[in-house]
Amino acid sequence: MIAKIAIFCAALAAVQVVVKSHLINTGTSAASRQQDGYGNYAFGYDIKDGLGATNSRSEVGDAHGNKKGSYSLTDIDGRARRVDYVADGHGFKTSVKTNEPGTAASAPAAALIASPYAVPVAPVVNHVAPASAVIGHAAPVAASAAYGRQEANLGYGLGYEAAIGLGHGFAHL
Repeated sequence: MIAKIAIFCAALAAVQVVVKSHLINTGTSAASRQQDGYGNYAFGYDIKDGLGATNSRSEVGDAHGNKKGSYSLTDIDGRARRVDYVADGHGFKTSVKTNEPGTAASAPAAALIASPYAVPVAPVVNHVAPASAVIGHAAPVAASAAYGRQEANLGYGLGYEAAIGLGHGFAHL
Protein backbone atom coordinates (compact mmCIF):
# COMPACT_ATOMS: atom_id res chain seq x y z
CA MET A 1 0.00 0.00 0.00
CA ILE A 2 2.82 2.40 0.86
CA ALA A 3 4.53 1.58 -2.43
CA LYS A 4 1.35 2.46 -4.35
CA ILE A 5 1.11 5.83 -2.57
CA ALA A 6 4.78 6.57 -3.27
CA ILE A 7 4.35 5.74 -6.99
CA PHE A 8 1.21 7.88 -7.16
CA CYS A 9 3.00 10.88 -5.54
CA ALA A 10 5.98 10.51 -7.89
CA ALA A 11 3.69 10.38 -10.93
CA LEU A 12 1.75 13.43 -9.71
CA ALA A 13 5.00 15.40 -9.20
CA ALA A 14 6.21 14.45 -12.70
CA VAL A 15 2.93 15.65 -14.23
CA GLN A 16 3.21 18.95 -12.37
CA VAL A 17 6.75 19.52 -13.68
CA VAL A 18 5.75 18.73 -17.27
CA VAL A 19 2.64 20.96 -17.11
CA LYS A 20 4.52 23.92 -15.61
CA SER A 21 7.38 23.70 -18.09
CA HIS A 22 4.96 24.00 -21.01
CA LEU A 23 3.03 26.93 -19.54
CA ILE A 24 5.89 29.15 -18.32
CA ASN A 25 8.82 30.14 -20.51
CA THR A 26 11.32 31.86 -18.24
CA GLY A 27 13.83 32.63 -20.99
CA THR A 28 17.50 31.87 -21.30
CA SER A 29 20.76 33.32 -20.05
CA ALA A 30 24.45 32.72 -20.61
CA ALA A 31 27.49 34.22 -18.89
CA SER A 32 31.24 34.03 -19.28
CA ARG A 33 34.19 35.32 -17.26
CA GLN A 34 37.96 35.08 -17.60
CA GLN A 35 40.76 36.73 -15.65
CA ASP A 36 44.49 36.24 -15.32
CA GLY A 37 46.98 37.18 -12.61
CA TYR A 38 48.15 40.29 -14.47
CA GLY A 39 44.87 42.20 -14.37
CA ASN A 40 43.58 41.24 -17.82
CA TYR A 41 39.95 40.20 -17.83
CA ALA A 42 36.92 39.60 -20.02
CA PHE A 43 33.30 39.03 -19.11
CA GLY A 44 29.93 38.97 -20.75
CA TYR A 45 26.34 37.89 -20.41
CA ASP A 46 23.26 37.48 -22.62
CA ILE A 47 19.74 37.32 -21.23
CA LYS A 48 16.48 36.70 -23.08
CA ASP A 49 13.29 36.64 -21.07
CA GLY A 50 10.21 34.59 -21.85
CA LEU A 51 8.51 37.45 -23.71
CA GLY A 52 11.43 38.15 -26.06
CA ALA A 53 13.14 41.13 -24.41
CA THR A 54 16.93 40.86 -24.36
CA ASN A 55 19.88 42.52 -22.71
CA SER A 56 23.56 41.79 -22.94
CA ARG A 57 26.92 43.16 -21.93
CA SER A 58 30.54 42.37 -22.66
CA GLU A 59 33.77 44.00 -21.55
CA VAL A 60 37.50 43.38 -21.81
CA GLY A 61 40.18 45.13 -19.79
CA ASP A 62 43.92 45.06 -19.41
CA ALA A 63 46.43 45.61 -16.62
CA HIS A 64 46.88 49.27 -17.63
CA GLY A 65 43.27 50.19 -16.86
CA ASN A 66 42.08 50.26 -20.49
CA LYS A 67 38.55 48.98 -21.01
CA LYS A 68 36.45 48.27 -24.09
CA GLY A 69 32.93 46.97 -24.09
CA SER A 70 29.31 47.25 -25.03
CA TYR A 71 25.85 46.69 -23.69
CA SER A 72 22.51 46.40 -25.42
CA LEU A 73 18.82 46.32 -24.57
CA THR A 74 15.88 45.25 -26.71
CA ASP A 75 12.29 45.57 -25.49
CA ILE A 76 9.45 43.33 -26.61
CA ASP A 77 7.95 46.22 -28.62
CA GLY A 78 11.08 46.46 -30.80
CA ARG A 79 12.86 49.41 -29.20
CA ALA A 80 16.59 48.74 -29.06
CA ARG A 81 19.71 50.48 -27.76
CA ARG A 82 23.36 49.51 -28.13
CA VAL A 83 26.21 51.38 -26.45
CA ASP A 84 29.83 50.71 -27.39
CA TYR A 85 32.45 52.30 -25.15
CA VAL A 86 36.20 52.66 -24.73
CA ALA A 87 37.91 53.93 -21.58
CA ASP A 88 41.65 54.47 -21.87
CA GLY A 89 44.34 57.11 -21.42
CA HIS A 90 42.52 59.38 -23.89
CA GLY A 91 39.30 59.42 -21.84
CA PHE A 92 35.90 57.77 -22.02
CA LYS A 93 34.25 57.58 -25.45
CA THR A 94 30.88 56.11 -26.38
CA SER A 95 28.87 55.37 -29.47
CA VAL A 96 25.11 54.95 -29.02
CA LYS A 97 22.87 53.34 -31.64
CA THR A 98 19.14 53.28 -30.98
CA ASN A 99 15.74 53.32 -32.64
CA GLU A 100 13.97 54.80 -29.63
CA PRO A 101 11.50 57.63 -30.37
CA GLY A 102 12.84 61.17 -29.90
CA THR A 103 16.49 60.21 -30.17
CA ALA A 104 17.21 61.04 -33.81
CA ALA A 105 20.67 62.48 -34.36
CA SER A 106 20.72 66.26 -34.59
CA ALA A 107 23.38 68.86 -33.80
CA PRO A 108 26.39 67.43 -31.95
CA ALA A 109 26.79 68.23 -28.31
CA ALA A 110 28.54 71.51 -27.54
CA ALA A 111 30.91 70.00 -24.99
CA LEU A 112 34.22 68.55 -26.06
CA ILE A 113 35.20 65.68 -23.83
CA ALA A 114 38.67 64.15 -23.66
CA SER A 115 39.97 66.38 -26.44
CA PRO A 116 43.71 67.15 -26.61
CA TYR A 117 42.75 70.53 -28.14
CA ALA A 118 40.59 71.72 -25.26
CA VAL A 119 41.65 75.07 -23.84
CA PRO A 120 42.44 74.93 -20.12
CA VAL A 121 40.06 76.95 -17.99
CA ALA A 122 41.64 79.62 -15.81
CA PRO A 123 41.03 79.07 -12.09
CA VAL A 124 38.62 81.43 -10.37
CA VAL A 125 40.37 83.56 -7.75
CA ASN A 126 38.36 85.71 -5.38
CA HIS A 127 40.16 88.73 -3.96
CA VAL A 128 38.87 90.41 -0.84
CA ALA A 129 39.97 93.95 -0.05
CA PRO A 130 41.76 94.24 3.29
CA ALA A 131 39.68 95.64 6.11
CA SER A 132 40.55 99.18 7.09
CA ALA A 133 40.95 100.05 10.73
CA VAL A 134 38.19 102.27 12.15
CA ILE A 135 39.28 104.61 14.87
CA GLY A 136 36.63 106.33 16.91
CA HIS A 137 34.85 106.49 20.22
CA ALA A 138 31.33 106.02 21.44
CA ALA A 139 29.18 109.03 22.19
CA PRO A 140 27.69 109.30 25.66
CA VAL A 141 24.09 108.13 26.01
CA ALA A 142 21.64 110.15 28.03
CA ALA A 143 19.26 107.94 29.97
CA SER A 144 16.23 109.33 31.66
CA ALA A 145 15.54 108.33 35.18
CA ALA A 146 11.79 108.63 34.74
CA TYR A 147 9.36 106.39 36.46
CA GLY A 148 6.34 105.13 34.67
CA ARG A 149 4.74 102.35 32.84
CA GLN A 150 6.96 100.25 30.60
CA GLU A 151 5.31 98.51 27.66
CA ALA A 152 5.95 94.80 27.60
CA ASN A 153 6.62 93.44 24.14
CA LEU A 154 4.93 90.05 24.41
CA GLY A 155 4.09 88.49 21.07
CA TYR A 156 2.54 85.36 19.77
CA GLY A 157 2.93 83.76 16.41
CA LEU A 158 2.49 80.85 14.07
CA GLY A 159 5.66 79.41 12.67
CA TYR A 160 8.56 77.13 13.11
CA GLU A 161 12.30 77.15 12.82
CA ALA A 162 14.06 74.78 10.48
CA ALA A 163 16.90 72.64 11.79
CA ILE A 164 19.38 74.80 9.89
CA GLY A 165 18.37 77.92 11.78
CA LEU A 166 16.15 79.66 9.25
CA GLY A 167 12.85 80.79 10.70
CA HIS A 168 9.59 80.68 8.79
CA GLY A 169 6.21 81.93 9.80
CA PHE A 170 4.24 85.00 10.80
CA ALA A 171 4.19 86.68 14.20
CA HIS A 172 1.89 89.30 15.75
CA LEU A 173 3.43 91.74 18.16
